[in-house]
Amino acid sequence: QLGYAISWDNFTTSTPIGDVKMANIIATKNPSAAKRLILSAHYESKIVPGGEFIGATDSAVPVAMMLDIAKGLATLIDQQSSTDISLQMVFFDGEEAFEQWTLADSIYGSRHLAEFWERSPDSATVAALSDVKEHRPELERVDLMVLMDLIGASNNMFTALQVPTAELFMQLSELENRLLGAGYISRNYMNTKIPPGAGGVDDDHRPFVQRNIPVLHLISTPFPQVWHSLADNADALNATVIADMSLIMRSFVASYLQLNIDEGDSGKAESESTQADSPTSAPTIDIAALSDTVFIGRLLVALLVVASTYMLVTMFWNRRA
Repeated sequence: QLGYAISWDNFTTSTPIGDVKMANIIATKNPSAAKRLILSAHYESKIVPGGEFIGATDSAVPVAMMLDIAKGLATLIDQQSSTDISLQMVFFDGEEAFEQWTLADSIYGSRHLAEFWERSPDSATVAALSDVKEHRPELERVDLMVLMDLIGASNNMFTALQVPTAELFMQLSELENRLLGAGYISRNYMNTKIPPGAGGVDDDHRPFVQRNIPVLHLISTPFPQVWHSLADNADALNATVIADMSLIMRSFVASYLQLNIDEGDSGKAESESTQADSPTSAPTIDIAALSDTVFIGRLLVALLVVASTYMLVTMFWNRRA
């Protein structure tokens, strides 16, 4: 519906409970583009004794935010004049451990996809560039990966966990400050007081960082109080936080992709700087114009969390079955 090419990374892997079928889902806009801005999150749930683990913050909200970005920026992305870089969304399977988190019992999906992409192109890329005889590995097309996790709780805060993308994190903080100053979000979420790389959280970014892919890792530290408990459900979500983070990430994507913002009588708002060669030099944009174009109501964001999560889980589990 939104014009994304969908590809599946299906595989069977050994786990502490036996062989398990898994599937990563990749959605690529304009797969013929030379470079990719990747938004990613894990969609699968965790096995928790004693009940059904919903995982509202872990990671229903990040998944819903990705769908919101795809839908909310659809028109602007369709109007994008440059074919140099495009948006790619990756939904990882198998992030959670089946027993105890170890290097082997965790991030099954991201480890498989990173290994596959290190040597091969994505099937959507091959289909879009059917006239090309030899394709370069998909990882060589990745300009930046953004990994989102544990978002939606009232205590959400984020730090620069990766040193190579610390400057980009600072620019994200500046973007957030502009939104806050204009009254579009309720508070700050990016903690710039903690030195970059001072802490680290193992997550789906690991196999990509090991392959020198720049990653902006947005996982809340501290973790939500309901982390890995049955209480991680809709009651644990803060609608204001979700709406704020949705607008921040929409603004970031629009800025990174250098989307043109319609200012009505003023015409098209050009970005303040040209697209940089490196991900740590992402430009900024006119927030006032952007907010009018891409802001989504807080209620709609909250509804997206519920609706999109159940839609994805149902579709993915039917696929795996």
